[in-house]
Order: sequence, then C-alpha cells, then structure tokens
Amino acid sequence: MPEPTTSLTLHPPADFDLTRAVCSYGYFTLAPNHWDATKHVLHRPLRTTLGQVVKTTLEHRENGTLRLVCDRMVPRSDHATLKAQVRRMLRLDESFTAWHTLHSAAQQAGFGRLFRSPTLFEDVIKTFTSCNVTWANTQQMNRLMVENVGHGGFPTPTQLADFGEARLKTTCRVGYRASRIVELARDIEKGDVGLDWFEKPGHASEVLFEAFHGLYGVGPYAAGNLCHLVGVYDRLAIDTEMVRHFCKKKNIKRPQGNDAARLKRLHQKIERYYAAFKPYQFIAYWFELWETK
Repeated sequence: MPEPTTSLTLHPPADFDLTRAVCSYGYFTLAPNHWDATKHVLHRPLRTTLGQVVKTTLEHRENGTLRLVCDRMVPRSDHATLKAQVRRMLRLDESFTAWHTLHSAAQQAGFGRLFRSPTLFEDVIKTFTSCNVTWANTQQMNRLMVENVGHGGFPTPTQLADFGEARLKTTCRVGYRASRIVELARDIEKGDVGLDWFEKPGHASEVLFEAFHGLYGVGPYAAGNLCHLVGVYDRLAIDTEMVRHFCKKKNIKRPQGNDAARLKRLHQKIERYYAAFKPYQFIAYWFELWETK
C-alpha cells in the first residue's frame, strides 16, 4: 500500500494563474524547483518548522484553489509553515491593482507576480550565484548546493555554515561567492544578521536598498534585485542584460570597453525611462523582457 500523504489547500486571488506566476522570473528554473510544463505543476521540496525536507507538488485546480500535495504525512503543526512558504513564492498576499492601473498591457496579460523563493535567505544566495556568471553556471551552482549541502532541499544557514567555504568552493563550484555565502550563513546563525527585518512592510526604498547593500558581498546590482524580491519595485537592478535590452529597444549603440562616463549616462537614461512606471519600475522592465521571450 502507498504511504499516506498530506494534501493542503490554498486560496489564491481570483485572477491568479499558476503557470503565469511560476514562469515569470528565472529563479523558477533553479534547484530545487522543478516546473512540469506538460502537467503545469510545480515540484518543490519545502522545509518543516524543524527544517526537515518535505517533497511537495503544487497544482492549480479547476475550482480555482491550489493543492499542495506532500510526499508523506505532515503534522498539523507544520501546515501553516508549508503554506506560508508557498504564499511567499507566489506572492499570494500582494495586490497588483495599482500596477495594473498604471500599465494596461500588463493588466491584460495578467502580469505582475514575479516568482521568488520560499525564504529570503534562499533568494539572497541565488542572487549571489547569479552575479558575474552565465545562467547555466548559476543553475549548476544551485543544483550542486541542493545535492551536496541541502540533501535534496535548499541548504539552510546552518548547513552552509557547517559545510564551510573551502568545501563549498570545490564541491559546488561557486568560486569567490563561497566566502559571501558562508559569512552570511554564519552571521545569521550567530544572530548578527536578521533577514526578517527586510521583509517587514513600510521601509523606505532608500533605507531598504542601503541595508541590503550593507550586507557583505551585496553590491548595487544585488541590492536592487533583492529589493524587488521583498516587494519593493522602484529599484532597477541594472546589469548587462538590462543594458542590452534597453539599447535594443531604443536603438542605441551599446557602450564598448570601459567607457565609464558613457555607461553612466546610459544608466541615467534607463532610470529616467522607467521612472514613468514608479513605483513599479522593476516590474515594467521585467514585463518587457517577458513579452520578448
């Protein structure tokens, strides 16, 4: 006989679409996420309150609800923990009414929710692994960390702190990022860094950006990216992809070499253009990318 499992029900907003919500941002392609494009279900290991890995499958039912099926029986005391992780991933508690009022094309497409991780810690680590590297290498780093450190789930701060910088660099091929990953994990373990603060509503954008920037290893691009991952969208994470996209859109020749002055002027043009969509500049940019995929 098959082992008994736990099935949990979530109630998303009426306009919610699982495929659109998951396939909205590249982190959905990073381990331990697995999107089944044929069945339109998300396979994703989550963690219980005590950090145990539970394999789950998330599906959108015809009655509009979401069903989270766990691979085993999960105590009732963990149900809220698992649901909260799903709600964070899919931004089920955010309203995008103001954004859709500002951008009619995005409203018609139902675009607004950008997929993220069950925890901010995972988002920070995935941001580290997406800097100065190809996407294929980003995918490899996360897969190796899940396999070798997280034992099937995304690694916890404790697991990464214990694994250590040297082993992380050689086993998971994260390069110079190893020191940043391990230091953040150890600071969280020691209580020197509390990521819960970043997710509290009401922080001014400038304060939030500077706080992220103040974390070891978080540069301006990473800080801007992390702002949107906690629901603050008026910061652009300007990288080579954004420069490429904007220059193509505006038929501008891309700066070559180390022409810092010209690159700075281009960044200012990018900021001015997307300011028309304030405070949703990042979503506006990502919608343009999403339309071209």
